[in-house]
Amino acid sequence: MKNIRIILITALYIPIFAVFLSCSSNNDDIISRWVQYGPSGIITARVITDQGECPEINIDNITQQMSVRDQPDTDFEVLTCETVIPDGTESASINGEELKLPITSPTRLVVIGDTGCRLETGDVPQSCNDPDAWPFEKIANTASSFNPDLVIHVGDYLYREDDACPEGDAGCAGSPFGDNYPTWDADFFQPAKKLLESTPWVFSRGNHEECSRSGKGWFRFLDPNPPPSKCEKFTEPYTVDLGLLNLLILDSSAAKDNSAPSDLVEVYTDQIAELEQEAGNNAWLVTHHPLWGIGEDDGGLFMINETLQASTDNTLAPGVNLVLSGHIHFFEFLNFTDGRAPQFVIGNSGTEMDPPVTEPLSGVEIGGGVVDEGVTVPVFGFALMELSGNVWNVSMRDVDGNEFASCTIEGNIASCN
Repeated sequence: MKNIRIILITALYIPIFAVFLSCSSNNDDIISRWVQYGPSGIITARVITDQGECPEINIDNITQQMSVRDQPDTDFEVLTCETVIPDGTESASINGEELKLPITSPTRLVVIGDTGCRLETGDVPQSCNDPDAWPFEKIANTASSFNPDLVIHVGDYLYREDDACPEGDAGCAGSPFGDNYPTWDADFFQPAKKLLESTPWVFSRGNHEECSRSGKGWFRFLDPNPPPSKCEKFTEPYTVDLGLLNLLILDSSAAKDNSAPSDLVEVYTDQIAELEQEAGNNAWLVTHHPLWGIGEDDGGLFMINETLQASTDNTLAPGVNLVLSGHIHFFEFLNFTDGRAPQFVIGNSGTEMDPPVTEPLSGVEIGGGVVDEGVTVPVFGFALMELSGNVWNVSMRDVDGNEFASCTIEGNIASCN
């Protein structure tokens, strides 16, 4: 009888143990997973795996296999999978790991931008192996500790572009480079892992994701549309309805800082007009290139972006209350004497800082307007934006989460100190 009992107990627990091992193995096979917004309010779950097939996803207790987005190839030896999350979904999980689904009206946002580690021809290599010199992972983990409802990335994910780390440079020794999976993993997916898995995202395409640079990885992993047959120079604009706020997402990756080619102006004029029709009473234009941005180099102050300024004639429709961008590698805030929408630049989330602006910005002319208040701070970090009543309280946080600047936004009135 004792032997029979042992056999029965063994028979009972072996299948349970086998299921545990199977789930554990499946989770190990998933390299990255996240949830992102897309056009027309579509919410998509995505997964990167090194296995030959996509995992299963459980949506409100109904299990299905995720669809293939992109098959492995010589540069990207991983499988990308996706599934649309239907409206009204209450829960979703992959291999028992819960996905963080969007809420109806998010009130706590994190904004990051320009996050990769710079390895580019003509520039001094950034020390990618030094978390103080390239603090993106620290920033992402700190941002995660604030439990945001949504993360907005304003573009430029991959900076290890076309050069290997110089021989003998311990700061970046062993770093991958080029538009391939090892580089995307090192520059974005691994350092962003905790934040990526804990919060829904909106991704904006930067000029580093142009077709001649890192476009293949962009369309494989982060672009919200179905994968195109080849890299596209332009993608369609779309809106993200957050309840009390509309995000107007413009792919400005091809826009030129210092010129306004007629073909680009024509495309962006049409796209911005399309977005303005969807603005409603409270919308933010989210795009990588600042519509109005000011930096400083050896020649003094410079102003950008000429393509977008020509495309808008420096005027946005009523209801477009803020422009949220990256591209310049520091935090910058500009408002204007003519009452146009203020400009926030959040380009300080990991990529080596640009030179600080030393000249006062109040009274500076840009895009046919005059700066009323201008603030630039060259400190690594992110923006935490929290809604209180009708006011967005913006706190610029450093690597450790300490506030180094504070702002308020109410409608199209903003101020910082």
